[in-house]
This record gives sequence, structure tokens and C-alpha cells, in this order.
Amino acid sequence: MILLGIISIQLAILLFVTLSTRTTEPEFNKNSLELILTINGLFSAILVTYFFNRISWILSINKETHEEAVAFSQKITEFRRILKKLTEFYGVWEDDNATKSLLNQKDYKHIDYYDLKMLSISDYEPEDKELIEKLQKDKRYKESQTGLYLGMISLVNDRKSDNIMPDDELYKDYQIKGRYNFEHVQKWVEVDYASRLGYAFQKDYQFIHYNRLSKKSQKYILDACIRINPKYAEYELDNKLMNEICDDMNEHYFKELYQLLLDLRKGLSGINLIIFIILISSLVFGVLIPFFTYFMVQDFGLKQSLTKLLIGINFGLLFFFVTNLYGIIKKEIIWK
Repeated sequence: MILLGIISIQLAILLFVTLSTRTTEPEFNKNSLELILTINGLFSAILVTYFFNRISWILSINKETHEEAVAFSQKITEFRRILKKLTEFYGVWEDDNATKSLLNQKDYKHIDYYDLKMLSISDYEPEDKELIEKLQKDKRYKESQTGLYLGMISLVNDRKSDNIMPDDELYKDYQIKGRYNFEHVQKWVEVDYASRLGYAFQKDYQFIHYNRLSKKSQKYILDACIRINPKYAEYELDNKLMNEICDDMNEHYFKELYQLLLDLRKGLSGINLIIFIILISSLVFGVLIPFFTYFMVQDFGLKQSLTKLLIGINFGLLFFFVTNLYGIIKKEIIWK
């Protein structure tokens, strides 16, 4: 396609140069501009119809993609509800001083897990770098336990925000129209978020005393697990269950949602972008400029030069379209 584009440009220049060396009659300008307007009027009309049919098809595909993204977002919301319940009460974790009391205090309440991890694994420097370093030096800080707790509460709520969420809902933080905000999901995938949470459960660290939760809270968590995937119906509430869920979130839900959100952000690409460029070029160089030249340009020399230039450009555009027609049709009918 790039090679055909280069050839099209060269042919357009060659035709323009060839015409420029020839003397033409006044009628040449009039007849040529009328021919360009006629051909491109029809050509543009066909392209407009085809392009907007494709746009309708893309909108239909995007609607399905959006619905999938909403479904995946709901699974992640259930996961966040589980984490919220596990971090909601005092006395459930092995050491509240290293978790709830520490991270809820004024100095550290806006520190986010993403910033903490990115600071340790990359050259990334968050605005609150000094506070993070201060937290890590705090005598109450325990790397594994505090890190796990921070990871869980950072996923429950946006710690950079002062919004207080209604109990058990968790819809507003991060979400737009029922699906998660791309920037947040990108961060979750970038830092390998769920996998890092799952590591503590895989090692079977006894940071959480599940039996200290009320029966109601335990049932709430197990019901949320089943809503994520019915396969969890036979599981007990323990580290094994949490490890399985974190693994599924990391390998499936987060990554799938990330790809769906990427698809929704693509806009015009590939064949659609090529058709759009050809359409715009046809309208500009085959309709608008010829129309202006035909009716508004009175100087004979200028009109003659513009006419010859437009002939060259339109020949190049038509050559590019015709020679790429097989490739465009092939992309339309072959599914990969």
C-alpha cells in the first residue's frame, strides 16, 4: 500500500509536469473541471455511502464491545466488594497497627498501591514519593502485610479522591457508563495488580483471620465469589479461594477488560482510516477546489495551472484507489 501510494504520487507529478509543458485552449480548463466535478461527484457519493455503512457496522460492534466491557467491569466490582468486606473491620487482620490504623491515618491516607509498587520496580516517581518513603520507614510498616492491605484498599476506593462510597456499591469510583475507566485499568495491568495481591495468598501468609468475620459478612463474600464464577460455589473462604480469584482476575478479567477498552478507543483505523482519507481527498481535490476554481478563479493562467494540478492529483487518487481495491475487498471478506 505504501509502494502504491508512492507510485500514485509520482504519476500525479508526472502528469502535472507533462500537461504544464503543453499549451491548452481556454475550453480545456472548463471541460476538464466539469469532468473532474462529474467523476468525483459520483465517486464521492459512492464512498460516502460505503463509509457510513461501515460506520454503522462499527457502532454495532462497539455496542457489543461496550456490553462485554460492562460485564467484565461488574465482575471486577464484585472482586472489589470482596476486598472491601475483608478490609472493612478492625480485628480481622493479624496486625491492625500495620494495616488499618497505619494507612488510615492522616499522613498516609492518600498513598496509593500503584505508586508504591511503581516506585520500587521502575524509575517512576510519584508526587508523594517522600511520604511513601516515610511510610516504609515507619516502625509499624510490614512490607508484605501492609503492602497487601494497601493493594486491597487502593482497589476498593480511589485513595487520591476524598469521595466516600455508599456501602457495598462501589460503582462510582473508576467507572464511566458502567465500565471501568481506561486509565485505571491500564495501571492495574501495568503493575500486574491482581497477581501481586495473589502472591500473599499463594504463600499462605496468615494475615487475615476469616473466622473473625460475621457469618453475614462471610456469606456476602462467598455470594460475590459465585457471582464472579459459579465454580467457586464449592470453595471455603480462605487463602486458597482468594488466590484463585486473584489469579483469575489477573489472567482473565483485568486483561480482557483492558483489551476491550483499547478496542473502544481505536476510532478509525486500518481499512476505515484509508477509506476516510480517500473520501476526504476526493471531496477536497475532486469537488471543493475544482468547484472554487471553476466559478471563482478568473485569471486564465492561474486557472490553467490549477486545472492541470487537479488533473494530476485526481489521477493519482483514482490510481491509488483502483490498485488497492482488491486489497480492500479482500480485507472485507476474509475473517482472521
